[in-house]
Amino acid sequence: MKFRNKQEVREFVWKKIERFAKFPPPFGRIPNFIGAEKACEKLRDLEAYKKAEVVFSAPDSPLRRAREIVLEDGKILLAVKPKMTGFLVIERGRAGTIKEMMRYGREVKLEELNLKVDIFLQGCVAVDKKGNRIGKGSGFGDKEYRLLKEMGLLSDDCLYVVVAHPIQIFDDLSHLMDKHDVKADVILTPDEVIWTER
Repeated sequence: MKFRNKQEVREFVWKKIERFAKFPPPFGRIPNFIGAEKACEKLRDLEAYKKAEVVFSAPDSPLRRAREIVLEDGKILLAVKPKMTGFLVIERGRAGTIKEMMRYGREVKLEELNLKVDIFLQGCVAVDKKGNRIGKGSGFGDKEYRLLKEMGLLSDDCLYVVVAHPIQIFDDLSHLMDKHDVKADVILTPDEVIWTER
């Protein structure tokens, strides 16, 4: 199937993933899905994660378990608030939900941070086996990555990890990508760890 634009891919995925979706409904957002927790658990299979000290996470619902895991494992979580309205550092407590992130997180200015992100974690609407990721259309995922990179907050070997349901994974979406789109290194699904063809 040849998609003409990113929005076509989004509409296709939102419709197809509906029967696997968990609250909230998938349309217009990064879909939460049955098995997302299992996919997040795969983080612990990554050597880079085992060595990681700092993990960045978007506030997406399917990443909830990943944020919990980071804190369970005694790592520092750098999280972004919805719509990129600020950044939080969370070192203890809980951070599964946005409410918990706000409660236990300490609001920070990126320019004041003295840390390096080892794992950059995002959800997606779609991703392909070459690492091309499509979000919900707001552009926040790419902006977050670029901002952390510009501020010198990504480690040299920072791993870009995406959590996805198999329905969200395609062979090649390269023809839809723009220059500014950032490629993912790894896709975590409920059943496997997929290294992208970079």
